[in-house]
Amino acid sequence: MTSMQRIPFDHIRSRVLGADFYQFNPGGKVGPRLPYAHSFIYITEGRGTVTLEGTTYEAEPRDLFYIEPSMEHSYAADPQQPMVHASVYVDLLWDSTSKPVGDKRLNCYSHAAYDPGLCAARVAFEEEIRLPARTRVPQHSDWMEAYKSVIRSFEKRDPWNLIELRSLFEQFLTGFARFLAHPYEPSDPRIRRIIDWMNGHLKDAFHLSSWSRSLQLSEAYLYELFRAETGYSPQHYFLRRRLEQAKAELRETNDSVTSIAERLGFVSIHYFSRQFTRVQQESPQQYRKRIRSYEA
Repeated sequence: MTSMQRIPFDHIRSRVLGADFYQFNPGGKVGPRLPYAHSFIYITEGRGTVTLEGTTYEAEPRDLFYIEPSMEHSYAADPQQPMVHASVYVDLLWDSTSKPVGDKRLNCYSHAAYDPGLCAARVAFEEEIRLPARTRVPQHSDWMEAYKSVIRSFEKRDPWNLIELRSLFEQFLTGFARFLAHPYEPSDPRIRRIIDWMNGHLKDAFHLSSWSRSLQLSEAYLYELFRAETGYSPQHYFLRRRLEQAKAELRETNDSVTSIAERLGFVSIHYFSRQFTRVQQESPQQYRKRIRSYEA
């Protein structure tokens, strides 16, 4: 694994190494392979799967994948609706890799041939911003326009290009981080009403059927409306909101993991730990220990 550097978010100095659109053939496969840079993969069309370090994710339009340097990954396209990737490869610290801009060898298909000395540094942000392996991007996210502009601008190759690419990429990354840090603010008042209820009833069970009757909408329509507005299903959104509260309590209280899980309405400590680890990529105990070691 490559080195990890802990930095404030505003110390990023990005250098975009590659950016392109890639059309898979029906049923096509790529990998497994190891990247030398931070890879952001946005699905613009089609379907398939993305496998990261042994975990396989379904991929469909508006899914954004983040692959850290040296993380083994592979892709498989749907036979009928093959994926199209909008891909950006970047060194977040400008010169932590000696790979040049435009290098076509930003991934290696062999562990034996992989050179860790060419790998960009991984980063951990002091603000506890974590980039998830997969994010469902809400519709009309303006920060994704900056992402697409990185790809459109990559081939310009004029004296100002590196500055332009850095500006566009960091505009995207800032918007992405802001989206991760704060719940998405939906425009539909019905969805805002549901989210307000969620924020005040984290320990209670959420029933989509009750809300569909209250709002006089079908469950299927309300489900799709919620997902279009927030990027998540109602159940997934509610789970993530509970987990954000759990993180706050793990940071700010000495309450046991069990009592936090019970207070937030999780059916068991095992279910809570499994969901927390899946989203946070570390257990509740590991998260608390890591955060407090930084504060010591």
